[in-house]
Amino acid sequence: MDILSSNSDTMQRRWSHVKKVLERSGPFCHPDFEPSPETLNFLMNTCKLLVIGAGGLGCELLKDMALMGFREIHVIDMDTIDLSNLNRQFLFRRKDIGLSKAEVAAEFINKRVPGCNVIPHFKKIQDFDEAFYRQFHIVISGLDSVVARRWINGMLLSLLSYDENGDLDQSTIIPLIDGGTEGFKGNARVILPGMSACVECTLDLYPPQVTYPLCTIANTPRLPEHCIEYVKVIQWPKDNPFDAAIDGDDPNHI
Repeated sequence: MDILSSNSDTMQRRWSHVKKVLERSGPFCHPDFEPSPETLNFLMNTCKLLVIGAGGLGCELLKDMALMGFREIHVIDMDTIDLSNLNRQFLFRRKDIGLSKAEVAAEFINKRVPGCNVIPHFKKIQDFDEAFYRQFHIVISGLDSVVARRWINGMLLSLLSYDENGDLDQSTIIPLIDGGTEGFKGNARVILPGMSACVECTLDLYPPQVTYPLCTIANTPRLPEHCIEYVKVIQWPKDNPFDAAIDGDDPNHI
């Protein structure tokens, strides 16, 4: 009985700070927010969350979502772990190099946060159909590609239903929380498909991508830019064809 009581007390303390946010109002709350203990119960026992990307943002997202009380979390990432990831993607260790980011991140969170079930998918987001995405209540994007953001945005829009009068069935809305960084710039916002401006509506808000993650260009290059960056960052220093640093203005180098 003492052990059970101790575990119960630990669980109560674990969620005490989350309860303070969910069970009381405040000056910065949305007007429609209704404080209720049922909110935490929904997060812990009903809500299914999808995190896309298990890199720099994805590691932080998975940790935060697990500690906030979400118990069923799916994560998708098609990349493997590279040495260059270890300085910021804190769910990975040197022994994990070459392994799936999604699978290693899920295993780490499942061990560290009792009661949380993170389900990994070592695949592309395009490998899943509408039925897969329809099961989630919230989608959080930690992607490093505008192209991928546009794809998941289109998928969530395709899941919307309208009645015979053309009115949106709000029960079919799956909120998309999108975030990203580029150098010292970044963005984070909530998109309600069919109600608020989506990714396609606001493409100009994304800064042009000028750098690319090393794990992407080395393991899963998807764009011509990735191949060029691979030669510049990895292959050129290795082969050193002209015994000099690469010069973008030299026709022979190009």
